Amino acid sequence: MIHTLAWATMLGGAIVVLGAGYALCHALGSLRRSRPMILASLMCYVGLAVAVLALTLVLGLSGWWLGLSGTLLVGYFVAPRFIWRLSVAVHSDERSAATEGGPVHGS
Repeated sequence: MIHTLAWATMLGGAIVVLGAGYALCHALGSLRRSRPMILASLMCYVGLAVAVLALTLVLGLSGWWLGLSGTLLVGYFVAPRFIWRLSVAVHSDERSAATEGGPVHGS
């Protein structure tokens, strides 16, 4: 029981850290158009997927918990990409307003 709790805690922390690493590397890779950073982001995601799988096995999850784990993986994969595209769209609107002489919101 104690070993299960310790593993679950470590794997939960790994999920958070690897998810943050994936998002950060993806953003930096997209910003700088850096292939190594994009590769690093994908490696973080693979580590995240392994941690989720390990947590599922350690806790003996089944049924709808497996669906929740899958949803977590999909969400972690899609969210940074969606947020990046949203940020690019918002900031391109600001740049076009600045070059046209219009007001820039948020400044």
